[in-house]
Amino acid sequence: MMASATFRATLYVVMATMLVCVSDALGKWLTDTYPVVQVTWLRALLGLFILFFITAVSGNLGKLKTRRPGWHIFRSLVNTLLALLIFYGLKHIPLAEFVALTFSLPFFVALLSSRYLGEAVTRQSWLAIVLGFVGILFVLRPTPEHFHPAHLTTVLLAFLISIMFLSARYLAVTESRWSLNFYLPVACVAAFAYSSLNQWVSPTGNDWLLFAALALSQTVGLGCYIEAVRLARPAFTATLDYTRMLWTLIIGYLIWLEVPDYYTWTGIIIIIIMGIYVVRHGHAVSAEEI
Repeated sequence: MMASATFRATLYVVMATMLVCVSDALGKWLTDTYPVVQVTWLRALLGLFILFFITAVSGNLGKLKTRRPGWHIFRSLVNTLLALLIFYGLKHIPLAEFVALTFSLPFFVALLSSRYLGEAVTRQSWLAIVLGFVGILFVLRPTPEHFHPAHLTTVLLAFLISIMFLSARYLAVTESRWSLNFYLPVACVAAFAYSSLNQWVSPTGNDWLLFAALALSQTVGLGCYIEAVRLARPAFTATLDYTRMLWTLIIGYLIWLEVPDYYTWTGIIIIIIMGIYVVRHGHAVSAEEI
């Protein structure tokens, strides 16, 4: 039974990594033609419809009730900035660099867990975190011919995702996974409605399909991650998530002919190795909590 659960978790993570890569590629493609704010708004709006449909069809509308409305408002506001930074980063920097910088997430989770959740970080993991940020510097490479503000905003994006991750852990005691996910796009839909419509570029018929695919791939990808975590330890699923870099490199090369240079490769390798270490051995707690 354990092997079966692990096998299914592996399948879910593989599907999730592929879907998220497709979502990233679609976001990068669409921001070449449409304003970032419009792509952000349509992704949130269509994603909200998809989440409502899935929740209704599965008979879980009752689970949208919440005891923590203030926390959902906070998470939704953070998600609004997060969503904007995703598409800003995808528009302006190579896909592999964008994904590599988001892999700095475990470093921020470890730092915030130590500060706000009282989880002791091991001495070796502090070293791994420092080395991880060295890897980030290799990818950032603040030189005039390479650096773009989107590099820094993508690091900020990873920090905001860590806040979302830790707040979800905190709220999971009283909140269902349905409510934790459903309310996330609400503030984004409200915040960007005016500016999106003011800058509106009418999508073609084919691009409407791409917008729908963007929302669907990101929403279902997140659902696959959630199911994987339910079936196996988060440390196991998080480690498998680093295979997303493989799909990213393939898509980046096939569509945009992007090939990371020596410095970017060095940064990617350092970030992934240190990230895996922090995910699996980061806290002086049981492995189930990593």
